[in-house]
Amino acid sequence: MDVISAGIVIADCVARPVMRSPQPGQLELVDEIGLHAGGSAVNTGAALARLGLEVALVGRVGHDGFGDYLDGAARGLGLETRYLSRSDAATSATLVHVDAGGERSFLHAVGANAALTAADVPLDALAGARALHVAGYFVLPGLEPGVPDLFGRATALGLLTSLDTVWDATDRWERVQAVLPVTDVFCPGLGEGQRITGCEHPEDVLDALFALGVRRVAAVKMGDRGALLGRPDGARVHVAAAPVHAVDGTGAGDAFIGGLLAGLLAGDDLARAGQLGAAAGALCVGAMGATAGLRDLPTTRALADTLSVTPLQGALP
Repeated sequence: MDVISAGIVIADCVARPVMRSPQPGQLELVDEIGLHAGGSAVNTGAALARLGLEVALVGRVGHDGFGDYLDGAARGLGLETRYLSRSDAATSATLVHVDAGGERSFLHAVGANAALTAADVPLDALAGARALHVAGYFVLPGLEPGVPDLFGRATALGLLTSLDTVWDATDRWERVQAVLPVTDVFCPGLGEGQRITGCEHPEDVLDALFALGVRRVAAVKMGDRGALLGRPDGARVHVAAAPVHAVDGTGAGDAFIGGLLAGLLAGDDLARAGQLGAAAGALCVGAMGATAGLRDLPTTRALADTLSVTPLQGALP
């Protein structure tokens, strides 16, 4: 395996376009409702797999129909699922409401994801992997306390460590600070980064993330404003967003991380890896669900090469 993608594995029930929530006892119509394999560990893993990397998925699902579906769907996405274990809890699930502009809102049941622990991540069995990505830090109560030690062990084995938090519904964002000093790659959305750091402007968020300990690459994802990426040595680049029609934004941030990691593992510099991340995220939003829009490396790289990159020494243009 090239990458271990560990964390939340979710059955996403996606409805679009949701123009308004129904009143009690009433019904509203949408154009489509679909069941999709989701959760950040699946989404980023699928993006990496489509870009040509071998990916082991580590997570927990229930002994139920959603669990059976996710196991098969993940294998269909090219992920190794032998480390996807079963739990007595129900499979984690999310109701995703997508509005006419592609923006999403979520109702989530943590379910079996809560039972995942650091002991479930088989670093020794996957010797030779090059990166460990932990996805869904804030909704993994069993894994969260063990992530700093897990990342320390991964680092000792020579793995690149990458973290994704998801939105913290408890508003206790400071919890992530314990793991950032052992995190090589961290890519929050702007809203997440603002809450983690207390800073408003993307440039200040990036500086604060390095002050909190991020070791190699941080990126602030800004949707149609592109992404701001940096290194601890002060290098900063802005990668423009691709002009795409957004059908469903689900998984776009996860795809960005997958593209960025694929670029870094291939030896790309900061700008080129950022372009690959931005292109993967842009392709993702062109189809329903978090993985249907993903494309192979030649297609993704062709789009990536069209995206403008601006080195920065000050504020964003």
